[in-house]
Amino acid sequence: MLPRMTRHLDLIFTSLLALSLSLPVHADDEGTFNTVRVEGRNYINLADFTRFYGFSKRSQQDKVITLRSRTRKLQLTLDSTQCRLNGITIWLNDAPMEHRSSVLLSETDVRKTLDPILRPWTIPRRRVKMVMIDPGHGGQDPGTHGRRTTEKFLALDLATRLDKRLRDAGFETLLTRRNDTFVSLEDRSDLANASDADIFVSIHFNTANTDDKPNPKPHGIETFCLTPVGVSSTNSIRRRLGLGDFSAEPGNRFDTQNMILAFLVQQRIMSILPSAEDRGIRRARFFVIKATERPSILVENGYLSNPAEEKRILSAKYRDTLAAGIVEGIKRYAKLMNREQE
Repeated sequence: MLPRMTRHLDLIFTSLLALSLSLPVHADDEGTFNTVRVEGRNYINLADFTRFYGFSKRSQQDKVITLRSRTRKLQLTLDSTQCRLNGITIWLNDAPMEHRSSVLLSETDVRKTLDPILRPWTIPRRRVKMVMIDPGHGGQDPGTHGRRTTEKFLALDLATRLDKRLRDAGFETLLTRRNDTFVSLEDRSDLANASDADIFVSIHFNTANTDDKPNPKPHGIETFCLTPVGVSSTNSIRRRLGLGDFSAEPGNRFDTQNMILAFLVQQRIMSILPSAEDRGIRRARFFVIKATERPSILVENGYLSNPAEEKRILSAKYRDTLAAGIVEGIKRYAKLMNREQE
């Protein structure tokens, strides 16, 4: 069943890309929009955005705005940073807002978050042959704990399954650790930067705490990529204070590649595990993705603090399916990056 599903998704992706290339646009090819300055930030009118990206239908129910084309469905919610693109949750930096009878989108969100997904052919090509896999934690750093297991062991197990599947698919691979040893965050990034790896994928499992006690309610899978310069991360306290971070990190050279890689991996995991909760694509400045000088993501593969999810994660079959989803996303990304060089 899985190979049939993969072939079907490959056809959908190829058709989507081909149709995207033929869509009419109403701004120049570099995506120049007339911007509106509101409270120190640049915004783009949703009407211009709709025309530029070829959305032919627009509807609104209460605060939810839906844009549709033949191959895309984008749902935006006024005053909410959560949106959905073709069924996948994406966390924006700024909520869409109404201003003088128009709806506005943050220019940063359009350029750094939505454009790489909506116009993937504009992303600079970087051939993908070697993948650096980073099993989180290890040695004296156990990571988080569930009732029955520890993150460092699960991360290594999943990374090992990912390694095998990638090699079977024709990729070369490297791992930051192959056993229960401690590797510092700096060494993980240094290993990647000194290697010939084309992308970096860090593997983790999640936890939730309330008042220093495990919170069993949150569950689901989320994929992180590096926060763009000048804005705050998804879960940052600085976000709640309305502050941004204007320092550039080495990984910001790959902002567009980071986003499309995160989207494709999250999309493929959700397609293979439709019963899992989609917690979306989020932004963070985790050391291993900000200091690594190649496209990088960090995948949180479920909550060990949720007993039901921990039980699923303890199944070898479930972890193998997780690995399959991540690999399918990497294959899709490699196909996009390599297509003009073939």
